[in-house]
Amino acid sequence: MNKAVSIYFAGLVACTLTSAHAATPSALVDTATMQASTQEDGQLSQQQLQALLVTMKQFRADFEQSVMDADNNVVHEAQGKLTMTRPDKLRWETTFPDETLLVADGEAVWNLDTFVEQVTVLSQANAIKDNPIMLLTANDAATWDKFTIEQVRNPDEPSRRGFQVTPKEKGGQIETLTLQFNQDNELAVMTMLDAQQQTSTLVFNNIETRFPLAADTFTVDIPESYIVDDQR
Repeated sequence: MNKAVSIYFAGLVACTLTSAHAATPSALVDTATMQASTQEDGQLSQQQLQALLVTMKQFRADFEQSVMDADNNVVHEAQGKLTMTRPDKLRWETTFPDETLLVADGEAVWNLDTFVEQVTVLSQANAIKDNPIMLLTANDAATWDKFTIEQVRNPDEPSRRGFQVTPKEKGGQIETLTLQFNQDNELAVMTMLDAQQQTSTLVFNNIETRFPLAADTFTVDIPESYIVDDQR
């Protein structure tokens, strides 16, 4: 889903000992202690992020999106509305520069392109496989175990809490996802770095976490004139 979000992951440097002769016993102890500490920090970060997201059973907000290439040139801007419910449902609508609709209903992803009058349907499990954005709506431990989570700070917004999510399995479309929460523990910014080194940032406003949900929120009404490309 390129219509998601992220920022560049600064990185984690791992030191691997290839043999018992490569370090003294004290160095081995220090390395084991460092690895255990890193693991504990990661578990704590995961627990804190889960605690924030588990209360976000619903989320609806207007967004402004900007996409920048590897040279920090703006290549795309958009505005629209994002609606999510846990588990596994999402509705993405853009109103500028053109109207688009993407709906994930828990089983399939429906991408409605009004310009070419076509709907592409994908298996949701395949469409978001190893994509960190799935954590926004996923509750199961197996999904969370696919990612490494680290707390980050934004010096420009010290009041925000940030978490950087990185897939453990490399080679996916999304390299890192960063989530920032405001003082009210609401998701305020999502930033995503993709495999093409493009950075997509979503800034949310008019945030709602409790609202009546229309029955057809996560369904797609397909006009008769549209071509349906079902790739499930």
